[in-house]
Amino acid sequence: MAPVELTPSAYRHGFEFDQALYVMSNALATGDLGSVGGQATVVFVGYPHDGSARRVELIAEIRQPRTVVVFHFSDLTDNYRHLWPTDEG
Repeated sequence: MAPVELTPSAYRHGFEFDQALYVMSNALATGDLGSVGGQATVVFVGYPHDGSARRVELIAEIRQPRTVVVFHFSDLTDNYRHLWPTDEG
């Protein structure tokens, strides 16, 4: 995985760095939110750790050549609920 950075806003809802890595590595779904100047913005939905029932969303910029900057990490909102797999409940 590319180097990962979390901005102060990513910590706003009490999640930690290792949880962000888990969500990105074990995402149940992702969504492309667009690209500007070679930087893609991606939303990941999933759980913050193994065995959790807490549904979360994480939004990151994929900066070229190899950096991921997480700027949003919160409980799953209505904005991205449609990405949650239907067989997951």
